[in-house]
Parts: sequence; C-alpha cells; structure tokens
Amino acid sequence: MHDSEPSLDNHEKRIYKLEQSNEDIQKSIKDVKDSMLVNQGQSSEQSRIMMSQNESLMKQNERMSAMVGNVFETVTITKEKEAVRSDEMKRLSVDTRMKLFSMVVGAGSIGYLVIDFVINLLGK
Repeated sequence: MHDSEPSLDNHEKRIYKLEQSNEDIQKSIKDVKDSMLVNQGQSSEQSRIMMSQNESLMKQNERMSAMVGNVFETVTITKEKEAVRSDEMKRLSVDTRMKLFSMVVGAGSIGYLVIDFVINLLGK
C-alpha cells in the first residue's frame, strides 16, 4: 500500500497544479475581457471625437469655400467694372480732344472772320 500513497499524493499535487493553472487562465481571460472592454470604450470615445472633428472641419471647409467664392466674384465684378470705366475714360478722352480741336479750329475761323471783316471795313 505504500506504493499507492506516493502515487496518490503525486496525483493530488498534479490536480492542485491544474486547478491553479485553470484559475490563472480564468484570471487571464477575465483580464483580457476587461482590457477589451476598456479598449472598446476608448475606441468608441476616439471615434466620437474624430467624427466631431471631421464635422467641424467640413463646416469650416464650407465656410472657406463660400469665402473664396465671394472673393472670386468680387474680383470678377471689379475687373468688369474696371474695363467699363477704362472704356468710358477712353471715350471721354477722345471726346475732349475732339472738342478742343473744334474749339481751336473754330476760334481760328472766328478770328479770321473778325480780322477779315475789320480789314474789309477799313479798306472800303
């Protein structure tokens, strides 16, 4: 019977080690599950933050796009008005030159007529 006792004792130790190992495995599994839950919560929060930031960036991009559109429209309108004003200035310049030329020629003609009239009066 002595032979069976050491074997039985050895068997109990092995069972105890297996039970301890099983408990360690269960504890490790619980730790992994807890860690996964924490990571899942963090991932959820990070996802929410990123979605919020993306939404904010999209709104900012829309505002910037509208502002760029307004600037482009303003520049285009200003260029068009500048072209119209330039054409008007050219026309005014030509009109002014024509009036000045007409006045010079007209004044010369009137002066000639006055001098001719005076000479004719004195000559008769």
